[in-house]
Amino acid sequence: MMILVGHPCPCVLDGMAAAFKARLGADDVVRATSRDECIELAATRHPSAAVVDVDVSPGGELELCDALRRHDVPAVMVIRSGTVNHLALLEAGAQGITPASDGLDGLLIAVRTVLQGNTYVPPHLLGTVLHGLIVQRRSLDVSAGRVDRLSPREREVLGLLGAGADYREIAARLVISPHTAKTHIHRLLGKLEVRSRIEAAALAVAHGVTAPDLEVVRD
Repeated sequence: MMILVGHPCPCVLDGMAAAFKARLGADDVVRATSRDECIELAATRHPSAAVVDVDVSPGGELELCDALRRHDVPAVMVIRSGTVNHLALLEAGAQGITPASDGLDGLLIAVRTVLQGNTYVPPHLLGTVLHGLIVQRRSLDVSAGRVDRLSPREREVLGLLGAGADYREIAARLVISPHTAKTHIHRLLGKLEVRSRIEAAALAVAHGVTAPDLEVVRD
């Protein structure tokens, strides 16, 4: 069993690696100190799970979760006060979340749960996550009105985002330049009043927005 660990501090990585080998029986632990290293190791080494501190990708936690999900690597995200919305992390692809304040024991429980194929949220955060789900459901009617603001072309772009396409793939699919694709994405994010492509993609799925003959061809 191989585990990918991500943390900006090499000393912390050493401690995590030793703990996973001693207490989880990991055969190998690969280490990353940046978001790009995490993604590269996920793509090339195919670990059984990833344990990543959000400080590896400050401001880009959701994109990192999505990238790990795309490489079929279940991820446990180590969070702290002020971290991006817990529900958003789970929606972006994290299979588990655990606060740094829960310590090593809490982290090991999370990793074991995820390795068994289950999702892990510590009991003291369940209330927050459930509240987020309630608020999200209530906001669906509001977001439907925002989707109606989109032009036909922007709806196509949104549908492609919902299918997992990036701006290059959108450009190729719609026969437009990458710059134009980025412009459409920027505009629709503003109209939808969301901060990221992942949030926009979630709205596309929630409201059934698709593009004609949707099929993204990757190199």
